[in-house]
This record gives sequence, structure tokens and C-alpha cells, in this order.
Amino acid sequence: MPHIGLRVCASMIRKATNSAHFAVIRIMSSVRHLIVVCSNFPFGFGEPFLEVELDYLRQRFDRITICNTSVVGTERQFELPNEVNVVSVSPTVSLVHKLLSLPIAFFRKEIREEMAVIRKAYHSQVSWGKLKTMMVSWLRAQAISKAVSSQICSDEETFLYSYWTDDGALAITLLKEQDSKLTVFSRLHGWDLYFERSTYYYLPFRKKIFNGLNAVFAISENGRNYLLSHFDSIISGGRIYQSRLGIRTADMPERHSREFRRFRIISCSNLIPIKRVHLIVKALALVEDLEVTWTHFGDGSEADSIRSLTERTLGTKENIAFHFPGRIPNWKVLEYYRTHMVDLFISLSRYDGIPVSIMEAMSFGIPALATNVGGVSEIVINGSTGFLLDQEVDPKEVAQVISHVAAMDSDRYDAMRDQAKKMWGTFYSADVNYPDFCDRVLALKKLDVNAS
Repeated sequence: MPHIGLRVCASMIRKATNSAHFAVIRIMSSVRHLIVVCSNFPFGFGEPFLEVELDYLRQRFDRITICNTSVVGTERQFELPNEVNVVSVSPTVSLVHKLLSLPIAFFRKEIREEMAVIRKAYHSQVSWGKLKTMMVSWLRAQAISKAVSSQICSDEETFLYSYWTDDGALAITLLKEQDSKLTVFSRLHGWDLYFERSTYYYLPFRKKIFNGLNAVFAISENGRNYLLSHFDSIISGGRIYQSRLGIRTADMPERHSREFRRFRIISCSNLIPIKRVHLIVKALALVEDLEVTWTHFGDGSEADSIRSLTERTLGTKENIAFHFPGRIPNWKVLEYYRTHMVDLFISLSRYDGIPVSIMEAMSFGIPALATNVGGVSEIVINGSTGFLLDQEVDPKEVAQVISHVAAMDSDRYDAMRDQAKKMWGTFYSADVNYPDFCDRVLALKKLDVNAS
């Protein structure tokens, strides 16, 4: 191969073993490098959907570096190709660091500007809780930006992608300020969007992030609308887009008559207060004259209390069986759907974006019963792909819907399964959504060049 003056960071790229591999590197332009800032992928279970997305991103970028910021343990839960590099960042802020940084922070322009945003744009007071949140976010972002900066090569075409609009998004915003050639963007899900889900009804540095990134991609239309309506005074709407997540094609299990078998219900979430799994337990306690098997996939801080409540409440009910497999790899959940006929998926979360768990269930044609929160109504269409209940749902209502679905005649129920599958195929297919996302990300570079 003739020399064309292309320099690469040899220490950060695995050696090419043959000319076929070298063909991956563009001849006429720099290496296209994507750096993904996330929470704990590939070590934790919290971002399983990123595994699917990476397969599509790999087709558009010469190399990918994953910078995870909240790693617990060292065992990988997801296998990655050799060309994907993983860097663990430790942005933990100690109490001593917080105390030493507090006096200095008040002299920083960014902190003063953020305090002004709270008072003038949010019409709120700068409480101690908000100030603490702001300070920790700033210190974490500084640490993350330093670690991410060490992965950037000046002769590469670098894209920085924060999977959450959190401290990682602030970090890449700061890097963009230092180097305008960088293309920076983030996704926006649920907890990183809705103020009402945060402890102090506040998420830090929204103005700086939303105006500093090239683009913010909300995973739901509800999320995008929330952002534009709540932050219209401080952000440029032209940077806010919608880009849904996606699930791969799934083979639906063979349908079996529901007449001579138990009604099978699945729920899949962390066992934490916001998910309100205890409401499922209370609803099943009200179900009579119907044999039900309920399986919950997931674990969390409420695991022991939920299991204890279930044993006390449902243990003596002969018509209700329950199982808690715990937190298992995502592929095992999908395998369960592939090999079992599931009748209904339930999610009674107090807040949500668009749960990937519902997307996964519908990819197998499973209708969903869910609370009408966040962007859930975009995937659960009442009476078509499932059933929606109010946020402050009563267990009695849940029990009534369970009995109603179980009593549906085969034609109507099968039609609902078909609509659930169609919903996934139309709006939440990985083969549609992720190539489109990649196209839009690469187009950001052209827009940035034209703007400059």
C-alpha cells in the first residue's frame, strides 16, 4: 500500500494483519473514531440495548472506544469484537474533594451562570441540594472529560457520544468547547430528562449541554416535546431530534390454545421503588378463577421485600404461581420469549421513557399492560397493542385487565398480538432505527462544517 501521509495512533489501534483489514481505514480521509461514554457497559446489565446498537455503529466507524463511568466488578456481561476498545473511567468525587472545591466553585463562570439559570429560567431557589448536585456534576464531568481527551487523536475524525444526557454529556460538551472540530451528541432517555424524577426537581447544566452539543436525540416524541416545552427559553430547538431505540428481528413462538393452560404474565425491570412491582403482587392477589404463572426478571434494592411480600400475599393462593429468576443476561430473557408462549407483559412504573422491555416483548407479539407515563403511550396503544392505565393505578384495575385479556376470544387476542408485532416492526426495529441514527450522526459533521 503506498504511503499517503495518513498518521494513526499506533498504540491505540490494533495492528493490521493483512491488506484486507487495512482497507477498512479510509484512503482519502482520516480514521473515523467513535468514543461512547456510558455507565457500565459491557460490565453491567443496565445497558443491554447498547450491544445491539454497537453492531450498527461498527459498520460506520473505523474504530470504537467505550468509556464507562460506573463500573462495578470486572466480569464482562457482553462480548465485544476485538476492535472495540474499553476504557474504565473513575469520576468518583470524594468528600474531601467536594469540600476543597466548594469555595473555588463560586468563582467559576460556569457555576455562576448555572445558578442564574435556576433562578431566572426555572424560577426556583438555589437550594443546598441543587448546589451540591451542580458541584458534583461539574467535578465528575471534569474527570470524565480528562479521561476521554486521552483517547482522542488529533489526526482522526472524532465523534463523542454520551449514551445518557448526564455528566458524560457535560464532559463532551466541555471538550467541544476546547476543540470545535469534534462532533458531539447524546441520547436522552427518561431519568436524564424528567425533572420530576430527580431528588431536587433539578438536573444540572441543561442549558450548557443542550446548546453545546451538536445534537440531542430523545428516544421518544414525548421526551422531545417535554424538552422543547420545558426548556424553550434556554435551548435551541434545532439541535433536538427524536431517534428511537430498536430491537432485532424476533421469531414468534408457536401459538397454543389458551383454553387448557395457565395464563402466563411477564414483568422485567429493576426491583426498585419507581417500578412499583408490589402493585403487580397486590393485583394478582385479587385475581380469582384464573390460573396464572407470573415471572419477574430483574433484581434491585427491593428484591428481598418484594419476594417477602409475594410469599405472604400469594403463597397460599393455589391459582397463582410466581418465579423470580433474578437478574439474568438479556439474551436469556429473549430466549425465554422465544421458547414460551407469554400472554401479557406488565409494567406499572411511576415514571418511564419508552421501556426497552416493552419493545422486546412486542417484538415477540406480546401485548403490554402499562401505566401511561413518559412515552409509553407511543408504543402501548390502548385496545390495540395492549392496555394503558393511569399513573396512579389501583391494583383492582390491573386485576380487571388481566381477567379481561384472559377472557378475550382467540380472534381478538391474536389480532392484538399481531398489532403488537406490527408496532415493533414499524417503529422499533433495529434494522430500521439504528442505520437511520448512524446516517443522522454522520450528517452532523457536514452540518458542523457548513456552519463554521
